[in-house]
Amino acid sequence: MKYLILLTLSTGLFSQDIKDIGSDEFDAAMNQKRKDRMEMMIVWRITDELDLTTEQAEKFFPRFRKHRDELEELKAKERSLGKDMRQKLKNGSKFSKNDVQSIIKKVSELKKRHIELESQFVLSADDILNTEQLVTLSFLKGKMLRDVKDELGNRGRMNNRKNKMKKRAGRKSRGF
Repeated sequence: MKYLILLTLSTGLFSQDIKDIGSDEFDAAMNQKRKDRMEMMIVWRITDELDLTTEQAEKFFPRFRKHRDELEELKAKERSLGKDMRQKLKNGSKFSKNDVQSIIKKVSELKKRHIELESQFVLSADDILNTEQLVTLSFLKGKMLRDVKDELGNRGRMNNRKNKMKKRAGRKSRGF
């Protein structure tokens, strides 16, 4: 009987999902690690693309970080607004035409503010960067996003090829 109880308890313990234990801390740590890696990649990419000197980098990146924090604050407001609206929709709330117009106006204002911050940041960097670097900076964000998209697209194609190869692995070769 003791063995049966021990076997049942040990089976129950081992059958629990270990990932759930401390998963919030694990997710937070992984997100922070991913965020730090992304930050390093962005700093490296900007330094490389703009061909920054050490002196320029020391002045530029504190401003850049402040700028990114301001943009993140705007994005958080936009996400919060969207989350609230999705929650109200999920709860079955009805929206009047005025409510919809108000929401659209708020989102538009946030996007306008985002564009203003972007242009102010680039224009305010004229005391650090030369004109060629300013032009490069103004187009750099779009270029980096396209590069990441291309890289992810290539990675997706590579994964598709690997999956196709795995599927074919069990089949006989026809000798073609």
